[in-house]
Amino acid sequence: MEHQVQQGSRLLKGAVVGLCAVLAVCAVVITGVIAYRFVEPAPPRALPPFGVSALPVPVGCVIDYVMAESDRLIVQIGGSDECRRILVTDLTTGTLLGHYQFPSQ
Repeated sequence: MEHQVQQGSRLLKGAVVGLCAVLAVCAVVITGVIAYRFVEPAPPRALPPFGVSALPVPVGCVIDYVMAESDRLIVQIGGSDECRRILVTDLTTGTLLGHYQFPSQ
């Protein structure tokens, strides 16, 4: 009986040592990947071309301001009171997401 207990004890110790070794290898691999990504960051993804995207700028209106923020293009249109608006487009697809219009009161 004592022989079986010692054999079970050795088996348990072996399993614990094996799992510790696996955890140590995983820790080394994770640390290595984090260090590699810190030194060599991934290149920015290329935006797919979308061709020509027509923005609805009314006749007689002028573009006052254009700004790219993240994946959005923000265009401020000015001129007369009827022209005042802001257009928001998606840079990846070129589609018009919406606009803000400032009607005169």
